[in-house]
Amino acid sequence: MAMRRALARHRGQLGNGGLLLAISGGADSMAMLLASAEVGARTRHRMVAAHFSHGLRPTADRRERASVRRAAASLGVPFTSGAARSPSDEAGAREARYRFLADAADAHGAVAVLTAHTQDDQAETVLLRLTRGSGLRGAGAIRECSERNVDGRALKLLRPLLRVTRAETEAVCAEAGVRPARDATNRSLRYARNRVRLRVLRDLAALNPHVRAALAGFAERAADDDALLDQLAAEAVGEVEERSESSVSWPKSALRTLPPALLPRVLERAWRSLHGDGATLGQQKLAQAAHVVARGGRLSLGRSGSLSVGPGPLARITIEQGE
Repeated sequence: MAMRRALARHRGQLGNGGLLLAISGGADSMAMLLASAEVGARTRHRMVAAHFSHGLRPTADRRERASVRRAAASLGVPFTSGAARSPSDEAGAREARYRFLADAADAHGAVAVLTAHTQDDQAETVLLRLTRGSGLRGAGAIRECSERNVDGRALKLLRPLLRVTRAETEAVCAEAGVRPARDATNRSLRYARNRVRLRVLRDLAALNPHVRAALAGFAERAADDDALLDQLAAEAVGEVEERSESSVSWPKSALRTLPPALLPRVLERAWRSLHGDGATLGQQKLAQAAHVVARGGRLSLGRSGSLSVGPGPLARITIEQGE
C-alpha cells in the first residue's frame, strides 16, 4: 500500500518510465521488492531489481545476490547486479553504490531509482544532522523524492517506504517467509548511525514510545518550511537579481532590507547557480557574508569565489578567473 501511494503521489514526475529497485537483501529492501506485487502488473513490468555487492564479504555477497535474484524471479521482476571493491568507509561505499545505480538506471531506461529508506532511517538522520549543527534544510533530512548528482548525472530517487517502520518491513518479510540478510556491521558501535540507532533512540523511546514518528514528522515539516523560505528568497530578489555564467549581482539596498532568514538563502542560491546544486557556503561563511553585506568590503568564499560589496550600488558574487 505504501509503495502504491508513493508512486501515485509522484506520478507526474515518473510518468510511465522504468523504475529501478535498489535491493540489498536486507529486510527493508526485500519488503520493498515484495511490495511490488501490490502495485499492479502494468507498473511492475516497468520495474527492475538491482543488487550491488561492495566486494568486502565475498561469501555473504554471493548468498545475498542469489536471494534477491530468487525473490525477484518469483515476482516476475527482472534482475540485474553489479559488484566493485568499495572503500571501507561509509561515504566511499555509498558513492560506489550510487554510481552503480546510476549506470543501471541508464542501462535499463529507468527514470527513477527506488530505495528502501524507512521512518527509522529518517529519525536517525534527523538526530545525526541536528547533532552536527545542521540548519533547517538539513533537518528536513531524507526527502521522499529528490535528486542526487552522480558523476555529473542527475539521478532521481524515490523512497516509497519513508513512512513505514523497520518493524513493519521485518513483519512483511516474516509473513512472506523471506529471510532477509543480516549485516553484522549494523551492530558495530564504531559507526555514528549505529550508536544513534542502538543507544540514543532506545533511550529517547523510553521518554516517548513514538519518538521515531515524531522525528520523521518534524523532518517533513522542516522540509516544507525550507521549501517555502527558498521560494520567498527567490521572489524577494527576482526582479533585481542579475545572473551570468560567472557572477550574480543585486543592488545593495535589496540585500540590506531582506529579513535575516532570507539573506543566507539568497546568497546560497547564487552560489549554487555558479557551482552546482550540491555547493554550499556553510554557516560560518554565511555569517561573515551577512556582515560584509551590511558593512561593505570583500570576502573570499573559497573555490575561486568572493563576495564584494564596494562603494557603488551593487553587491556581487563572482568567480575569480585564472584557477
